[in-house]
Amino acid sequence: MIIVLPDTVNRDELRSFLIELDKEYERKASAHELHELDVDIIQSQCEISPTWYDSHIRKESKGLFQKFPVVKNSNNQAICPICESVFSTKITLEHIIPKSRKEKNGQKLGEPRLAILPINLVKCCEVCNTSKHSERSRIKEKSEINPYFEDFDIEDYFDIKFVDTNEGFWPEVEFIYKDNSNDKRIHNFIDNYNIKKTYNHRVKLEFQKILTILANNPLTISKSILKSYIEHLLDTYRKNSEFEKIDDKYWFDQNYFGFLICEHLNKIIENDISVIYKLNKEINKRRQPFQYLAFVNKEFQNDMNEVQTMKDLEMFVKNNQEDLIVYYQQIKKQGLSIDFPKLFNENKDKDDRLRKKRLIEIIVMFYLDCGKSFENFETDCSVVIGQ
Repeated sequence: MIIVLPDTVNRDELRSFLIELDKEYERKASAHELHELDVDIIQSQCEISPTWYDSHIRKESKGLFQKFPVVKNSNNQAICPICESVFSTKITLEHIIPKSRKEKNGQKLGEPRLAILPINLVKCCEVCNTSKHSERSRIKEKSEINPYFEDFDIEDYFDIKFVDTNEGFWPEVEFIYKDNSNDKRIHNFIDNYNIKKTYNHRVKLEFQKILTILANNPLTISKSILKSYIEHLLDTYRKNSEFEKIDDKYWFDQNYFGFLICEHLNKIIENDISVIYKLNKEINKRRQPFQYLAFVNKEFQNDMNEVQTMKDLEMFVKNNQEDLIVYYQQIKKQGLSIDFPKLFNENKDKDDRLRKKRLIEIIVMFYLDCGKSFENFETDCSVVIGQ
């Protein structure tokens, strides 16, 4: 690092200063006490020019920036050690203890003598490198966290909740802290780097993706279809998140946020029927007029949802075969299945009901896939389900 600085620099003097400063910094960082770092106690003091960082350290042509270490995900992509997003073309160096020379109440906001100290510089994304963190900490509860020396499991500090207002229904990240000095430090870290804002943006993006897929279905989504789809997504997101783990820890990418969204939805759908209405409302906002199918039978969906017995089903498929074909072709594109939510509701044996219901739905889809007539539908079904 010293070699790239101007020729006018006393390199021996600067080297001695930085070596001592590095040792003192490491001692405090390892003890999680960067708030106590006092540069004035270093004996071999040396003047650090405020221009050196921008003109010699950060400048890519000098070749130093590339040498700073990076964290990589399971796909061998460099990621931001603060928010875990994959690096774009804009990568910055964050001063863990700010370098600001500005003063407030006669005290410097930052520590300019740390401006070029390598262990105080961490590669991070542009979003995390905010002007919000311009004042160094002076107390234990706000002591800086340096990713080179310590980490914490951020998933232990937040959960997903759904906001329900007149403007809409959407997921948000909610951070929860205990009343102790360590949690206060973590709170300060999350606040300084706008992590809550970043995570909320990514959660909303993934929720939009889920809604857009569902919006391609032409009909109002019933509870059973919606629950089935969310469970399918949950399983997919879970498997992807498990595969992407780094040292047995989740990587906070879109798969992980999708997993959290679906996990939460899966719980609240079961206990709150109003969630179905709210989700359908959000889905309908994203539908275009041409996505609504024109059925011959205007009551097609209502009739489908009221099918309870085999006699009801036989009449429905025979009377609505044309509409059923159109409907099935549409939901098949979205990876969804035919669902008759009330079929065999009179059966008190839940497991037997679900088994028979699923068998019948598979037979209906088989008929539609093969283009078979529903002439002998009831007979075929009776043979399969043993009636």
